[in-house]
Amino acid sequence: MQVQPEGWGRDTGRAGSNRAYMQAAEPKRVLVTGATGCVGRYLVDELLRQTAHELVLVVRDPSRLPDLGAARGRVSVVQADVADVADYKDRLGPVDSAFLVAAAWGGPETDPVNLTANLALTDHLAANGGRRVYYFATGSVLDHEHQLLKAAFDLGSPYVRSKYRLVEEIEKRAGAIEVVGLFPTIVVGGGADGMPRSHFANLMYQVKPYFRLVCSLSAEGKLHHVHARDIAAAARHLLDSETADAGRGNRIVLGNPAVTIDQLIAGLRSYFGYRFLPRLKLRDGLAEFFIRTFRIQLSAWDRYCMEHRDMSHRDPTSPATFGLPVHAPDIGAQLASIGIRP
Repeated sequence: MQVQPEGWGRDTGRAGSNRAYMQAAEPKRVLVTGATGCVGRYLVDELLRQTAHELVLVVRDPSRLPDLGAARGRVSVVQADVADVADYKDRLGPVDSAFLVAAAWGGPETDPVNLTANLALTDHLAANGGRRVYYFATGSVLDHEHQLLKAAFDLGSPYVRSKYRLVEEIEKRAGAIEVVGLFPTIVVGGGADGMPRSHFANLMYQVKPYFRLVCSLSAEGKLHHVHARDIAAAARHLLDSETADAGRGNRIVLGNPAVTIDQLIAGLRSYFGYRFLPRLKLRDGLAEFFIRTFRIQLSAWDRYCMEHRDMSHRDPTSPATFGLPVHAPDIGAQLASIGIRP
């Protein structure tokens, strides 16, 4: 069954009316891969509601797309396996810009989707008049200063390693086409608004029975989190900026301002109304006790992240960076957006 997210194909009046913006921005023909996933669906929704651009969507299963409504005439759907670029590249037609969102999270498709296909699409666009490519990686492969984090390649999962290699290889194409990397941090989204849930949103549903326990803990660490709708709004602004990176550099970390773990837990306590819970400091020894007691399997990358708790980045980018409204600026708003209520 097809589900129509709020606003597809019609003017919702979000942040006033989008008509003036749609008239001001020069229409482009924009390729989007991964359009049926969480971030991809929000991005397509944003582009259809807030711009006049034509979209080219490469999807394996078009039935997973929602009803496009009045926007149907602005969308071309190319049914194909995104990894098989040679099979469909001649069906794309002229493309001005691209958002390479599609991702494989593990298994044999990881490198073909995350690395090989993105490089092949970038080469095809560069050779056929394309101007810009925005590729999606992950904040996990960058350090605080936005430099590649060698540990991500040495210890990371196949997904993380593929994204690390993608950054290395696709940036070599920057001389032939504008290339900007988008590096989401912890992504929340989906569920309550009819969109697919992000991995973190699914985790929140799994952890929901234990929120009271989580809210009684205290721990060291620092991180970013961001709603997928806010990723889409920032990406749309970049697309319509005079320069591809809007002055942010060719590696753009997508996230709200960093919060400490204790600030995140305080947000949870406030959202759920847990005012009088005791606080237990989760020190290394206690964490190891829980790991052994519950037989938690940690990969080398999990262990690295556990030992390097500051996962923050300088100058994260969100809609607020560009003076745009933020859909879900804190953990409470994000939980409410995915349907987890107090």
